[in-house]
Amino acid sequence: MKKTMMAAVFESVGKVSLKEVEVPKIEKTSDIILEVEACSICGTDVHIMSVPPGYIASPNTILGHELVGKVVQIGEEVTSIKIGDRVVVNPNDYCGVCEFCLANQPNHCKNIKPMGIDYDGGFAEYVKISEKTAHKISSDLPSEIAVFAEPLACVINGAQKIKAQPGDTVLVIGGGPIGQIFIQVMKAAGAKVICSEISELRRDFALKSGADDVINPLEHDLEAFTKKCFPTGADIVIDVVGSQMSEAIKAVKKCGKVLLFGVNTQAHPEITQSQIIFKEITIFGTWLANATFPLAVKMLESGVLNLETLITHTMPLADLEKGLDILRKGEGIELIINLI
Repeated sequence: MKKTMMAAVFESVGKVSLKEVEVPKIEKTSDIILEVEACSICGTDVHIMSVPPGYIASPNTILGHELVGKVVQIGEEVTSIKIGDRVVVNPNDYCGVCEFCLANQPNHCKNIKPMGIDYDGGFAEYVKISEKTAHKISSDLPSEIAVFAEPLACVINGAQKIKAQPGDTVLVIGGGPIGQIFIQVMKAAGAKVICSEISELRRDFALKSGADDVINPLEHDLEAFTKKCFPTGADIVIDVVGSQMSEAIKAVKKCGKVLLFGVNTQAHPEITQSQIIFKEITIFGTWLANATFPLAVKMLESGVLNLETLITHTMPLADLEKGLDILRKGEGIELIINLI
């Protein structure tokens, strides 16, 4: 294996550089080195590169966390993975021994380390990961589909809380990549789904993902539209935006469920608490993936979802900044960086 590689290195606020750096080496007995096939650009990457940043990354860290790769080296105590295996990666490395990890809640690990923020990520030719974060995936699955494993695992964590059933009515607020995946997962569960989204491009993609109807909430009243589609309100409302809890409470039916997925730390919506009481609403928060990677891999390999329709751009690593700008302007849905 060669000694140096090209990688996208976060240097400081708003600045990422394509550099030649050293290829990572096995340091711990549980380490694995992957040759990266592809890594998709996540909204988190856009937030990291914003000025001011929405997420604070450590300087000199390689960005990227939604990846698939082939195992080329393993530590001497690695037993579940062998050289030549193809894997997707849980990018949030957990300690495995704190109270949350021991309760099978690794997404709340006290010592969690996010890839592409606290340690080097997948916008590089090679990446080092821990054995416990590697999940084998079929060699037949296209890399453009395999990179959906991480966002899908996060969606599944939320979906397991709301437990949509055939015939349920669902409102998804937000039509970005996560919103699109939620639409497809809810449709696969047999639900009727509508989507609220201000972008015309994303509304069009929501219909391709299977949404039964879409609305621009800047032009029409969301509560009225929801009740036109579902006379008593939606059984389930999913806020992927991170600031729409008030609208979700208005649109959900009595005894319905609200799932809060999106993160916007600057949003402070005014909540009419009495409506939660009067309507007996159940509100769930969901954070990252929670032991849901195996199911995400199974769903990807089954072909039950139509994720290829979400891919708007594929490009080489050299065009990463161009890809970040496309997402920043809202001109794409799923952007994939091909490394090989």
